[in-house]
Amino acid sequence: MTEFDLLKKEVDNGIQGRNSGIPMGFRRLNKYIGIRKRIYTVIFGATGSGKSAFCHSAYILHPFDWWYANKNTSNVKLKFILFSMERSKVYTLAKWTSRKIFLDQGVNIPIAKLLGWWDTKLTKDEHDMFLMYENYINELTAICDIIEGAQNPTGIYKYVRKYAETNGTIENINEYDKIYHPCHPNEIVIPIVDHFGLIKMEKGMSKKEAIDKTSEYFQWMRDFLGYTPIGVSQINRDLSNPIYQKMDAFEPNIDQIKESGRPAEDSDVVVSLFQPSRYKTNDASYNNVSKFISPEGADCFRSIKILKNTYGESDLRIGMGFHGSTGTFAELPKPKDMDSFDFETLFTGQFFLP
Repeated sequence: MTEFDLLKKEVDNGIQGRNSGIPMGFRRLNKYIGIRKRIYTVIFGATGSGKSAFCHSAYILHPFDWWYANKNTSNVKLKFILFSMERSKVYTLAKWTSRKIFLDQGVNIPIAKLLGWWDTKLTKDEHDMFLMYENYINELTAICDIIEGAQNPTGIYKYVRKYAETNGTIENINEYDKIYHPCHPNEIVIPIVDHFGLIKMEKGMSKKEAIDKTSEYFQWMRDFLGYTPIGVSQINRDLSNPIYQKMDAFEPNIDQIKESGRPAEDSDVVVSLFQPSRYKTNDASYNNVSKFISPEGADCFRSIKILKNTYGESDLRIGMGFHGSTGTFAELPKPKDMDSFDFETLFTGQFFLP
């Protein structure tokens, strides 16, 4: 095939719907980045800002819900591989169940109540409601591997490579070139590291070198296997510098990703998740963010910004409503359409319900 033949094949695949990817559950955001093969994405934000919840929503839960609803008519196959590092699998599944109950039933059962951490325990009706989601969790975990415990770069690489070899073949083209053939040509595989800062160091490696090596493996997963790797990272402490808090509004930039800039350089998409009120600043688009804080003190506003987008537009900002107790996100109206917005629906949770 000539180089143009390769391009033409991709264009023809697009016409036939093979390149459309799958929705990430956020209409405006999906328009600019979406989920498709061979895209490496980095999400970064401060501790406690909801970056894991956003990552799970956009790259596991919304895609799964779409796939589950369309599995009898769609030829797409999905696989998620979540390296949750120090996060417990049980706690992760509890959070996902709490979110699903909230979205389906409009009932808020925080993970602390679901797992009995509170003095107020589940009622019989709430427990019966929880049991309704056995099939949902079993279906989800059938295509989502959750690997507990901190992993080193080689462990991450070996796990993903084993999956690839079990579900495809590697052909030697010549002495120098190889090509990977997946068993299912429309499978989208999404390896996720949550987060880079928790990667274990290998012998002789610094933390930065371990992150850089993992990013190198992510490139291999994208370029050779055609996978869709997602890396989550932290904001460095520089953002707490008082000089920023003197500004009317500020937000993170790529240089403020903690410990290593290599993932941002290697990736195709970089997205920041920012909570302006934590730094006593405002949002560049939505202005005074104090109006998003509920009477009980819950901050229901987050800002998503596309800082890098190799194949599309960047420097785009989208306001998000955030329901912290269930880790649920929903796109806010554009700033120009906020004049008539009912903030009470945000505080009660009604805004997040379908």
